[in-house]
Amino acid sequence: MINRVISYLKDELSDVEKVLNENLHSTIKIIPELSSYILEAGGKRFRPILTLLSSRICGGKNADRAKIAAAVVEYIHTATLLHDDVVDESDTRRGRKAANRIWGNQAAILVGDFLFARSFFMMTENLPPSALNIMSDACVNLAEGEIYQLIKSYDIDTTEEDYYKIIFGKTAALIKAACEVGAVIEDNGELRGALRTYGEEIGYAFQISDDILDITGDPKNTGKPVGNDFREGKVTLPLIFALQKASREEKKKVRELLLKEDFEDKDFQTVKEIIYKYRGIEAAKQRVKEHGERAVSAIKTAPESREKEFLIEIANFLAEREY
Repeated sequence: MINRVISYLKDELSDVEKVLNENLHSTIKIIPELSSYILEAGGKRFRPILTLLSSRICGGKNADRAKIAAAVVEYIHTATLLHDDVVDESDTRRGRKAANRIWGNQAAILVGDFLFARSFFMMTENLPPSALNIMSDACVNLAEGEIYQLIKSYDIDTTEEDYYKIIFGKTAALIKAACEVGAVIEDNGELRGALRTYGEEIGYAFQISDDILDITGDPKNTGKPVGNDFREGKVTLPLIFALQKASREEKKKVRELLLKEDFEDKDFQTVKEIIYKYRGIEAAKQRVKEHGERAVSAIKTAPESREKEFLIEIANFLAEREY
């Protein structure tokens, strides 16, 4: 499905790539080298796609601004990936060696800071003040989400409320902003709220489905080993649902494994069996479906267009994703 959207937006996405590359210039060699390394690792440019579709569904009269906004969103996302890999002590990112493993933690953090700074320069130069407000708020939420996730690491008593607070900050806030800024660029007050809601719901669905894939996915497709979240002390929704029904002994076992220093593959298999026993995956999938339905409902009053069809398809894809 996403390949059809990429094909539809082929020219615009090509221009976004040019904006991304053109704004990496620096006399300090490591900055464009490291930045290009992680940007070239790919991903589907999911957030820029949402910005472009949101702008187009609102009229698409300011295409150049939309492309810059899309690049800004990707810069911010990329900066968070660099920082996350340092915090999580990750070895790989999207199937390749993580940038911090090549250039070191300090360089990765500082280049992430460069991308944040560059994104804000691009916004002040090219986008309306309200767009800057939206993206600034998203960055605050990103930081808060990552910090709260750090606080709740290795905490088996993590609640659904805690989990949603974390994923709003680390994922949904930026996806919400990516959609809302598309309406702001086009000065479309009628659809701004609808796209903001759509983005937030898609953000929740995206992160929950990603957390499911960390348990059920194929490392060749996900670019990281299964069970990576648990190894890093992250208690995600499938496990939260399972622990709500687990016995005292099972909860104790999960806590012991979560805190184990020399965590092994067979240990994750034990945790996985508990998740499956209490249908944590199914419950999480249902939650993804509910968020997808809310996203579709949010934009139901938007004028019919190919862009609207794609936004609906994205929501349905996440809800019906193969795990």
